[in-house]
Amino acid sequence: MTLSLSNPNPSINIVDIIPQSDSAESGQNSEPSLAIDPLDPNNIIAGAFTPTSTAYFLSMDGGATWSDFGTLSNRDKSIAWTADGSAALTATLRTKSSISLYSGTTSSGNFGSPIFTYNGFQNTHNLDQPWIRTGPSDHVYIAYNDLGVTNGKTASVLVSTDNGSTFTPVTLDRIGSPPSVGQDAPSVRLAVFDGNTVHANTVYAAFTRWTSFTGTDSAGNDYFSAQVVVVRSDNGGTDGFTALGTNGSDNGVSVNASPITSVFSNSNNSDITLGQERTGGDLDIAVDPNNAQHVVVAYGSAGDIGSGQLQLVVAESTDGGASWTTKFTTDASTRSALPALAISDNGTIGLLYCNYDPSTNDLSQHLLTTTNDFKKVSDSTLATETNASPAIQYNPYIGDFFDLTSVGNTFEGTFCASNADNGTSALFSNVSFQRDFTGTPGTSSFTLTDKNGHAVSPSIDPFFFSFTPNADNPVVSTVSSPFTTSDLGGLTGTSNPSAATGSTHLLVQSMASFCSQCGITETHTGNLADSLQSQDFLAAGSQVHH
Repeated sequence: MTLSLSNPNPSINIVDIIPQSDSAESGQNSEPSLAIDPLDPNNIIAGAFTPTSTAYFLSMDGGATWSDFGTLSNRDKSIAWTADGSAALTATLRTKSSISLYSGTTSSGNFGSPIFTYNGFQNTHNLDQPWIRTGPSDHVYIAYNDLGVTNGKTASVLVSTDNGSTFTPVTLDRIGSPPSVGQDAPSVRLAVFDGNTVHANTVYAAFTRWTSFTGTDSAGNDYFSAQVVVVRSDNGGTDGFTALGTNGSDNGVSVNASPITSVFSNSNNSDITLGQERTGGDLDIAVDPNNAQHVVVAYGSAGDIGSGQLQLVVAESTDGGASWTTKFTTDASTRSALPALAISDNGTIGLLYCNYDPSTNDLSQHLLTTTNDFKKVSDSTLATETNASPAIQYNPYIGDFFDLTSVGNTFEGTFCASNADNGTSALFSNVSFQRDFTGTPGTSSFTLTDKNGHAVSPSIDPFFFSFTPNADNPVVSTVSSPFTTSDLGGLTGTSNPSAATGSTHLLVQSMASFCSQCGITETHTGNLADSLQSQDFLAAGSQVHH
């Protein structure tokens, strides 16, 4: 069956990270990470792993081309650049489930030997999913889940004030999951405010506390009642992340007013997975680079056992995490997970995520952006692929997470997906390949090859993308039906929009001033001229730039 992109955006540039020198490879390169040099954003390091090692890649031209940056033997990893730009750091999970930290530069060619290793509580070697972020004054933070503790307080973070030479462990969950559960969900995430203000040492951490076990479905997937908890430090972690709490406590704040259902899948192609991709504890957090009090969280929320419902919820706080408001929820008719959040310098919020449609058995990767606090959102489809192939080689299929960051007003991110861009197995929006191929991407003539022209089997690759929403690359929204009077709320240049309840066309007055940059893009009749009449009707399904 021929694939299609529901809302492609040709202004989003996508690059397959695999270098030409690796054209013969056909491995499952999953779970991508990204680090960008804060002093020279042209320098980027990405990573993706196989069952036994992580392959790292270096770009020195802003992600346009990539080269190999060595490999490390490990089971998990994340990457960050130090705030002073002196080195890139990668936190890895080694074979014995200890965390090791490595440092490298663009000239070193690889990450070399560990500069720090941590074995967990009482050297139990039972850690999971390290997540590294950096901040001002040589601060480095590594969030992780310490499964070696016996009190259910597993969400933790390592704090360094000397660029990763030494660390102090901090327990983030000071309440803990009950003995019947024994741990928090795997993902522990960080958001570091790096603005030069009185809040310069503000750091947020988020985790999902499993409060009770509610059951197992027929495929063996576990369901939990849960709270998404945010804690905060106001002095770079020295206070133990105790700045938030309710009723005089320092135990953090629950993002969700009532318990959610959190899942941990133990199977593939089941009711609660993204096809072959397992799910569990999906979570991310981001802080506004210009306002330390403005923070957003995205988390996974499932339906009842057997419902097949898996959604992402985005919540927002404007008072430093003390209170939260739900702003956006993905469609319940399909399944969404693997959230990655970022906020750009101009306040645009970006959400990268993966979607699975059970009715078509297709996966798709999306970048959702909003310039007006979710009054309107633009959901651009980056790629779509059949879930049928390539077959999974190991868990995770494409990764337990994606990665997204912002550089100025530009979003830069990475996701993993099938590289079979032939229009039926996979289809991308505006993609370029470094690895060898024949034919034309996006058509049936496309085939991956090695350097000798021999066909190479499709596989999972890491992809990099960048996008700057602005007048030249406008956010696109689709007009709904029936309309409400707020259907065009927040759009630049709107003059006197009006609508009758339940009407199928929206009357917009003074259309010439509605969008001086690009006029209106009408999906049924093509582009309308910028010099529009003083009033016109906009049909349901029309798209508008803002």
